[in-house]
Amino acid sequence: MLISLDWLKQYVDIKEDIKELDNALTMIGQEVEAIDIQGKGLDNVVIGHIVEYGKHPNSDKLTLVRVDVGTGEPLQIVCGAPNHKLGDKVVVAKIGAVLPGDFKIKKSKIRDVESFGMLCSQVELGIGEDGDGIIILPKDAPIGQEYRKYAGLDDVIFELEITPNRPDCLSHIGIAREIAAYYGRKVKYPSAIYTEAIEATTSVAKVNIEDKDRCKRYMGRVIRNVTVGESPEWLKKRIRAMGLKPINNIVDITNFVMFEYNQPMHAFDLDKISNGSINVRAAHAGEKIVTLDGVERELNNEELVIADDEKAIAIAGIIGGMGTEITAETKNVFLEVAYFTPENIRKTGRRLGISTDSSYRNERGIDIEGIPDASERAAALIVAIAGGELLDGAIDKYVEKPKKIEIPLSLEKLNKFVGKELSSDTVGKILSNLGLGIKTLSQDTLLITPPTYRGDLTRTADIYEEIIRIYGFENIEPIMPVENIQAGKKAENIDLIDSTKEILREIGLQEVINYSFIPRNVVDILNIKESVIEIKNPLSEDMAILRPTLMWSVLSNIRDNINRNQFDLRFCEVSRVFSPAQELANEELRICIGLAGRPERTLWDPKPEAYDFYTIKGYVEKLMEYMGVTKYRLERSSNSNFHPGRSAELRIGNDIIGVFGEIHPDVQEKMEIKRERVYIAEIDLTKCVKYIKNSTKYEKIVKYPEVTRDLAIVLSKDVLVGNMIENLKRVSPIIEKIDIFDVYEGEKIDADKKSVAISIVLRDKEKTLDEKEIKIAIDKILTTISKDYNGEIRQ
Repeated sequence: MLISLDWLKQYVDIKEDIKELDNALTMIGQEVEAIDIQGKGLDNVVIGHIVEYGKHPNSDKLTLVRVDVGTGEPLQIVCGAPNHKLGDKVVVAKIGAVLPGDFKIKKSKIRDVESFGMLCSQVELGIGEDGDGIIILPKDAPIGQEYRKYAGLDDVIFELEITPNRPDCLSHIGIAREIAAYYGRKVKYPSAIYTEAIEATTSVAKVNIEDKDRCKRYMGRVIRNVTVGESPEWLKKRIRAMGLKPINNIVDITNFVMFEYNQPMHAFDLDKISNGSINVRAAHAGEKIVTLDGVERELNNEELVIADDEKAIAIAGIIGGMGTEITAETKNVFLEVAYFTPENIRKTGRRLGISTDSSYRNERGIDIEGIPDASERAAALIVAIAGGELLDGAIDKYVEKPKKIEIPLSLEKLNKFVGKELSSDTVGKILSNLGLGIKTLSQDTLLITPPTYRGDLTRTADIYEEIIRIYGFENIEPIMPVENIQAGKKAENIDLIDSTKEILREIGLQEVINYSFIPRNVVDILNIKESVIEIKNPLSEDMAILRPTLMWSVLSNIRDNINRNQFDLRFCEVSRVFSPAQELANEELRICIGLAGRPERTLWDPKPEAYDFYTIKGYVEKLMEYMGVTKYRLERSSNSNFHPGRSAELRIGNDIIGVFGEIHPDVQEKMEIKRERVYIAEIDLTKCVKYIKNSTKYEKIVKYPEVTRDLAIVLSKDVLVGNMIENLKRVSPIIEKIDIFDVYEGEKIDADKKSVAISIVLRDKEKTLDEKEIKIAIDKILTTISKDYNGEIRQ
């Protein structure tokens, strides 16, 4: 935002120099990006009067003139421009002037004739683009006066970085309020003096708001019989200071008031509006409009438009249409000042690729209650500058008034927050200077009502900020707080996660970290039946839901690595999964292990075997062992994401704490994982916690020998050997361990049978076993196998 110091002084008294004002603006949060001191390169550039005129004696293209610059003897100057004559008032750069581009003016000889200065063009002074001739000034231009003062080039332009929450500061009055509050001064608001005609505005124009959701207020005035022409010099100066080019007096006034009040507005040629009818509506599909930038735009997304009874004449709050623009022939003007919802302006501007000064302000929000003041100000200026008559009354369609906000403020809490005792008088003065309403509820509590132009003030913390920035950060002494400092400790969950990750790394897995958001189609890929939490405004379709499982993320990691020819994949992730709840979401900690491929080849193992079901089972069992979870059992899994014959569930009592196994071929196909079988384990860490043994017991080494017996047992293929072994371990106290070392299916046994070879380790910790004890234990094992599993010793 550009702020003219000369313009700003119209609204608030400013006595401070540029450096002090720069510091004040920065301290109250209006950061100064740059300061442009206009005319700083125009020292020794003055207004002169050509009193003698003749041709150069040695050149047909040069002239030799004598110019009175108000210092006595006229200066002899050689000039090459073709557009001056005797009696003209011109701009003279005297000897010693340094023009833009470090061009120094010195006494010189041109074709053997001395020249004591230079007559200047706009280009040479760096103030315009006309370089074909020198500047010719009006006859009443005062001889000898500094040209920068005469041309209004002695202004200072501040470029401010206005934060998005302070749209009120996108105007000179807004910045004037800030400076007035900081220095404790009064704001001088501009007056709107005008006389209305007898004829009513409603007799020649009417307004209808069809889209009341996107237009909350629309005000219109009519000025008849105006004379469109060039703006007066003071107005052109203001417009140029904002970096704009003056167009005509009507358009320049609307821009002037916008930069004055932060209220975008638009002037229509009333005679080009069908039936004088203004309709605020959604654009029709395929509707076209040629905007003021000369571009024909097709509207297909129900953009908000201003339309007459036949066509769209403007894109609301963004840009007008050429069909109703103000031209030299315009006689009757309809002046629009309105409030359009910021969300609509922002979306439409981005969709159409248009950004204007109006849209920039409208999309940040303007003061809906300030619309009448801006409308009256613009109408009064049009009548004063362009003539004409202002019709009686304004059309004011007010759909929805803003709700009054009241914010409680405790002085005790304020002082605790600030870290300094501020008196109630100091606080009251600051709040009053900021234009905030104050009611006293008690000795300690105030009720603050922000003005409508301060939409950023909604809570007590906002009021704290206002008081501190106006009071001055530099006035608050840096005092270290007195606190009882104690060493903290990790939360239990964090400790659990860290220790689990350490175990997983120790057993040879690589940690992966994934986003908590996954695509919506994962619900179908992984056959998820439960409800999921959908993101209302996802960054992309790949981040549309909060993940209810870690499986998809790890499978994606495996797929991407296989696609890049990586085949030794041993991944793990410990993170949260989410499910819907009445408030916020349920969060559970999960562990996911993913395997695919085979170990890398080595000199001693040139043909390593691929990972299989028993590899993932080994990792799960080792994890359970290290975590201290011992009393679990394995049962065949019915999870549809896993291969039905190569997967298992971990159960403790009635709790299913995890599932692992080979991923179902259908899931692999949907995930586009080729060439390798994939094995996944997903364990509910939240459920595991209650089964983890935190204490470790140490036992002395048993000095009595173990006894090993091997058995080959023929069983039905349907028998789950793991469950059988768990039962066999309980038939005798001297059974220390039972392991499977071979499974045979083939021609030597029945087709519906399998031969399972088990190794049994027997030991008594108190003495050496004798043969009788060993036989009793083995007999019990065989009896259990025969009775409970219909098995027999293989002959």
